[in-house]
Amino acid sequence: MPRITYELLQRRAEHNEGMVSTLEEVALHQEDIEKIECIGQHARHLKIIYMQNNLIMKFENLHRLKELEYLNVALNNITKVENLQRCESLTKLDLTVNFIDKAGMLSLPSLQANEFLKEIYLTGNPCADVEGYREFVVASIPQLKKLDGKDITHSERILAKQNLPAIQKRIEKELEIEGVDVDLAKRVEDAYNAPLDDDIDPNTVARPWSIETRIKDHREMRAERDKHEAQKKGNMDKLCGGDAKASKP
Repeated sequence: MPRITYELLQRRAEHNEGMVSTLEEVALHQEDIEKIECIGQHARHLKIIYMQNNLIMKFENLHRLKELEYLNVALNNITKVENLQRCESLTKLDLTVNFIDKAGMLSLPSLQANEFLKEIYLTGNPCADVEGYREFVVASIPQLKKLDGKDITHSERILAKQNLPAIQKRIEKELEIEGVDVDLAKRVEDAYNAPLDDDIDPNTVARPWSIETRIKDHREMRAERDKHEAQKKGNMDKLCGGDAKASKP
């Protein structure tokens, strides 16, 4: 199974002089990737991720990407929207042609936590054919400005909010008739998952989400950034020192 590794990220960081720790954009599309891993451990400053046309079944290991703005996972195998709640800067999410069905729709309200999310694409998912789909999404993620490339009007938002209880009740009833566990369908993960990497710090696994852990995350990111800047300065000082020595007669 192809995996996301540090070496793969480094190869994709050619435009950033191979520097993974300061990488802001990465393209990992068409790699037959089945699992999201390693990214949040090594490239915490990513703002844009392209992972379309892979075999990914689940969102995971993205909780450290506090600066992530655009995530493209079109043409994958995702059935449920979860584990994105801590991607605090997320503004655009592309889920075109995945497998989010009627039951998967009930996981969409988890995106209410992403207060800056303005645009989402769900075209090509089974849920897009469900009666009341657009109203359900518009009302369930009230901060959205655009759904499937179409602007959400003020009047549409008001009407969707009014109709949401009836739409949700009907969907849940249909799912129960189909033998789906509605409570399970609504349940979404929002936890620190342990990546498969051997170099993972055990102290970062299974932290509860709280004010304290959020502060700790930001302190760790700042420390990592300061360390990188110090290393960069040290390398420049050595280079300049070496040049000075070489120029002496």
